[in-house]
Amino acid sequence: MKQQQERKSVPIISEQYAFVNTKWNGEPMQNGTPYFWLGEFCEKHDLPFYGLHSFRHLFASLLVNQGVDIVTVSGALGHSTVSTTSNIYCHMLEESRAKVSDAVSSALNFRTNKNEPKGT
Repeated sequence: MKQQQERKSVPIISEQYAFVNTKWNGEPMQNGTPYFWLGEFCEKHDLPFYGLHSFRHLFASLLVNQGVDIVTVSGALGHSTVSTTSNIYCHMLEESRAKVSDAVSSALNFRTNKNEPKGT
């Protein structure tokens, strides 16, 4: 019976280089490699290619639309100041505030026309 060979585990984040994107052996990969892979994936699946940075904006947009506070969004994005985040996503924050206002109004059952019967 053959003994099983020990497999070395390669960390996702290389301790030696401290890079997130590494080759199978832990060395840093070229900067353009993930970008290239995404481009190939989009082409193969007939999807538009907007680049990797668009995922960052998507992430932030999803958080803001779900009502996550701007300080938490800023921290998740790694911005050094909250003002950076609010400057970039201020239009989304305004839309989010409008949704909050609509939700409160709906919850309190405010009607625009006071003569309008309840429940309509």
